[in-house]
Amino acid sequence: MSEKGKKETKMYIYVADVVFVAWNNERGQLLKRLRGKKSRQKLADEIAATGGECSHQNIKKLEYGESESVSIKVLEAICAALDISLSDFLSTLEVTN
Repeated sequence: MSEKGKKETKMYIYVADVVFVAWNNERGQLLKRLRGKKSRQKLADEIAATGGECSHQNIKKLEYGESESVSIKVLEAICAALDISLSDFLSTLEVTN
């Protein structure tokens, strides 16, 4: 079958069923850009203030692409502290009925 006629299958997964998200350098650079001028320590403090856990050292590892994965709970806490959507880091497909 040619590439043009190739079908692609999509699978939908509930975020609640996800424990870890694969991480890479590209996502790390995105995190660094979205953090902007906010220090890693300030971000870690804001995460802690909302009951989350993520040290400034862990944020640095994520930004430098030194982690292979990140827990969905940590990623959700980072997103909440930065006031961004989890979908900024995930490949998503939105369907409206």
